[in-house]
Amino acid sequence: MGNGNGQNGNHNTNGHHPNGHVNLNGNGVADIGGHDPASSAGLALLWDGLPPAVVSALEQPLDPALVSRRDGRGNRSYDYIEGHTAIDEANRIFGYGGWGYELMGEVSLRRMERVDVRTGEVKVNYAYSAPVRVSVVGAPPRTDIGFHVVTDDNPEGHETAVKGAVTDGLKRALRSFGDRFGNGLYGDQPTSNNRAGAPPSNARGNGNNGQGRRDGSYLQQLRGRLIALGAEQGFDEERVRDAVKKQTGRDLDDLPAKDLKPLVENAARKVNEAKAAEGSG
Repeated sequence: MGNGNGQNGNHNTNGHHPNGHVNLNGNGVADIGGHDPASSAGLALLWDGLPPAVVSALEQPLDPALVSRRDGRGNRSYDYIEGHTAIDEANRIFGYGGWGYELMGEVSLRRMERVDVRTGEVKVNYAYSAPVRVSVVGAPPRTDIGFHVVTDDNPEGHETAVKGAVTDGLKRALRSFGDRFGNGLYGDQPTSNNRAGAPPSNARGNGNNGQGRRDGSYLQQLRGRLIALGAEQGFDEERVRDAVKKQTGRDLDDLPAKDLKPLVENAARKVNEAKAAEGSG
């Protein structure tokens, strides 16, 4: 299922090219146009990075209304996000067909023994673990292990635990996208310096990029770097500007640093990947 609505089987997202890249024309990321001078090497000025609109959505703070609470060990209460909430958020942020998830192996039954220190009795519990990979258009795959204890030792109880392990793996993999998926709910304290919606230490709006350069100069460097990366792939400045326009809906000269930087980073990554592929070939 491409949009992540389901529990079992494969949940591959639509829009992924078989070679692991995205067909960018029509999938929310820009294609350069009809001419690809480096097609023999499978290259183009591709941005596998998340579009600026998605990055902006991920930077928003988690809506407290989406957070649930449950009782846990040590008479403590824990905040968490339910599985259906995580799926709804992924559909809203990444778009239907823009993400998916799949099992990366078997859902395994685990037998766990523990000794009651008071009585010496050995107690046995069962749980399922499930390796789940989340794929989002424009980002590297994220994999994590879900876990769910069998509370009722009957067919229904085991079925519930299997589904729970898959859902837990999905949620844990989505956590790597930040607080919008509840990452800040884990651990003793929230990640205050990187909480969604909180500006980084080198705040963007202060006229400085954190290295003593003023915004105007920094923007010029970002634009120049992006054009140079296009040239490394065989595209002239006009085609680079065309791609930026298709990708963002704005002209290159009008983009702020927060939107330019991910384009530069992802274009650089594509160039480096291409060089590494050539070296290994």
